[in-house]
Amino acid sequence: MNSLSVLPACRKQHAAVLLALFSLAARAVEPTASASAPISELGVITVTGQSARGLRADTVEAGSFRGLDVMDVPSTVNVVTREALDQQAASGLYDAVRNTAGVTRQQNGGETWDQLVIRGIAVENRTNYRLNGSLPIMNFGQAMLEDKERVEVLKGASALYYGFAAPAGIVNYVTKRPTAKPLTSVSMNLDQYGTAILATDMSRRYGENDQYGLRLNAGGGAVGSYLDGVDSGNRRFAAAAFDWKVSNRLRVKTDLEYDHRKTTEQVGVTLPTAVNGVITLPHPVDPKKSVGPSDSKFETDAVNALLRADYALDDNWTLTFEGGHAQTSRDRNLATFRFTSAATVATGAGRIQGTSQHSLVKSDLVKSELFGTVDAFGRRHELTLGLSQTDKSQDAIYSTTYTVASQNLYSPVSIGSVVWAATPTSPTTAELNTTDTGFYAMDRIALSDHWQIIGGLRYSLYRSDQADNHYDVSKTTPMLAAVYRPLTSLSLYASYARGLEEGDTAPTGALNVGERMAPGVSKQYELGSRWQVLGDTLLSAAIFQIDRPGAYTGTDGYYVADGEQRYRGLELSTQGKITRDLGWLTSAQWLDPRFRKSAAAYVGKLPENAARRTASAFLTLDVAWVPGLTLNGGSYYTGRRPVDDLNQAWLPSVTLYAAGARYATHIFSRAVSWQLNIENLTDKEYWAGAGTRLAAGAPRTVKLGMKIDL
Repeated sequence: MNSLSVLPACRKQHAAVLLALFSLAARAVEPTASASAPISELGVITVTGQSARGLRADTVEAGSFRGLDVMDVPSTVNVVTREALDQQAASGLYDAVRNTAGVTRQQNGGETWDQLVIRGIAVENRTNYRLNGSLPIMNFGQAMLEDKERVEVLKGASALYYGFAAPAGIVNYVTKRPTAKPLTSVSMNLDQYGTAILATDMSRRYGENDQYGLRLNAGGGAVGSYLDGVDSGNRRFAAAAFDWKVSNRLRVKTDLEYDHRKTTEQVGVTLPTAVNGVITLPHPVDPKKSVGPSDSKFETDAVNALLRADYALDDNWTLTFEGGHAQTSRDRNLATFRFTSAATVATGAGRIQGTSQHSLVKSDLVKSELFGTVDAFGRRHELTLGLSQTDKSQDAIYSTTYTVASQNLYSPVSIGSVVWAATPTSPTTAELNTTDTGFYAMDRIALSDHWQIIGGLRYSLYRSDQADNHYDVSKTTPMLAAVYRPLTSLSLYASYARGLEEGDTAPTGALNVGERMAPGVSKQYELGSRWQVLGDTLLSAAIFQIDRPGAYTGTDGYYVADGEQRYRGLELSTQGKITRDLGWLTSAQWLDPRFRKSAAAYVGKLPENAARRTASAFLTLDVAWVPGLTLNGGSYYTGRRPVDDLNQAWLPSVTLYAAGARYATHIFSRAVSWQLNIENLTDKEYWAGAGTRLAAGAPRTVKLGMKIDL
């Protein structure tokens, strides 16, 4: 029987769960029959945000670990707190996660958006980015950070909770929640290229018992470009987080986000043709020189909406429902520079080829989950039972093109208007629709005060349709882990998990660009430890192995799924405070990624963009003799990495530096702060990302910020 034939039944089960939930909600607001009858209550709403102290977080919200002590998590997880985001004046995704080990950029330089590689594996833009641990949000534009309390990176395979997702890891955005006390702040952020963003953050609670809570973040302004002769773009955004204590049993949360951005995208540089199996790369270029046309626009509109309801069935069991929708609309005029031949890499002679396309990607989530505790067989069990379904779609794309016959990468000339070809009648990238339905169960068993065992199982039904490519898959994936805490300050863990992947998408530059590969299964083994040292520092270490299906662009130019990729590595990280005044975030990763069981030309080669070594260090110092003054500095190292799967050329290693200062005081009883941050302190020219094309890294950027609490 076709495994997907049960999908209608899955929807019916979800409908039944929804009906039951709303019935419970209706009962929750009715008067009780007996005033003396006991009422099961949900825990008190946390209104001050997730547990975090400065640069260190105590809890994890991603996956099935919602609110769990980080010491009890049997996976590598890095949490970037609001304090870290603020200290570094993070304005995009890579800014937020560059402090975590093994994170690099792919294809883009970051001026428009960030595509990430984690542990040498590309992070899937449709499945691996989540809002508040659940809703898949579409990573096809720069991330909105103003309304985020933290950003979490849960590394490795995560099929148990998230179904089909690349084993690179899950990037989880956790939103700010309404606070216990009223809050109103206004901020202004500037840079030397013309960026000027005005924003406000407001929180209030309402009702006789403060049962209603509202958190608003909104703003907008100009988005400057470091490209010469290019006008500034623009941005506007708004986000609302709402909490409602309906009764002692029922709590409801909603999140709404809207973000619009328009800016100019720098030219991408297509890899030169290989000669005798070797690609000669161009030297890094001045990123401020505009090589493409001035109308290389990159415009996005992103909307995310998420609803969550928690209902206490009794003292031990809670039913949770979540439903959400995410979509990103994007208009992109991508200019790509191509060398005339391999011989012209030295001179920079080439041409510009442009592509214009409109895309719309969407996801819809519905999920119900039952969580509770029970004593059985002499042990305490924390049980999670869940049912989820995610539908994702991408509208057909009709690309139009143009060509500029002559341009020089090193000494570019200004390009005026271009002549676009006619829009094709058939799509250049076919419509894509996927459905991922999963039933999962997990049991966390406390064997003693020191030992925990976690086991889980997920049954997934997956369907993908794109033109002539149709995939129907049903898979059962397990997860098993053990956590040992010999001391309150020390935990050791071992875990095994299987992951499910949708199948890679053929990248730009491949002859079958946009084509989806067949789904596959990955495996992960991990050993790790966490140790609270130096008073308030969390030291983490992990060794891991990930085996996943291989995919590469063959010598014939087509992207294919073949063989296996293995990633073995060691990660170290610290976060927290060394002393009362000195804080730190550090990370390092040593990675051994290889193709296995593939075509002979690829066996033993590194997957593209996989750096063997990465490291970062970020320090903050509260200057004792100048109350309110905090200094910071960062260093970010990315080792050499191959530009393609045949390892025909390598991007050289690069170290970037950053520095900053913040001064906080009170004026007329109002908290006021001024901040200065400098990125790429030495103004280094470098290639930030590779893949089918190279992207130049951003030049030195000076950021100024001011914030006042009203």
